[in-house]
Amino acid sequence: MIDRSYLPFQSARDYQDVNMQKWMGFFLSEHTSALSDDDKQISYLSDLSLNQKLMLLSQSYANQLTIQVTRKQKNDYQNIIGTIPTLSTNEVILKTNDGHIAIALEDIMAITLVEEVYHESA
Repeated sequence: MIDRSYLPFQSARDYQDVNMQKWMGFFLSEHTSALSDDDKQISYLSDLSLNQKLMLLSQSYANQLTIQVTRKQKNDYQNIIGTIPTLSTNEVILKTNDGHIAIALEDIMAITLVEEVYHESA
């Protein structure tokens, strides 16, 4: 409780602060707009070490998760979605809808879990 006994007005002395409650609307709207801004930004700068790449790929392999791998290819980036049937210490093979693609671990810029993949019925 804050001591306001030094203030000249009774209403100021009796004031009860609502603390963080008054800021919640501000934080929620700021948080929501920050999240939507994150969706629009794509960063291809890789901070992943070789060990981090291997750990993420190993988890995806063990759980047979669908992932998106962003790889550096000459002066461009390519996103590949698939599952991992084979993983080694220097490359990963992704099984995609179009076949199998071998990717060198050093070329991987980002690894993202794909929540759901929708397949069209034939």
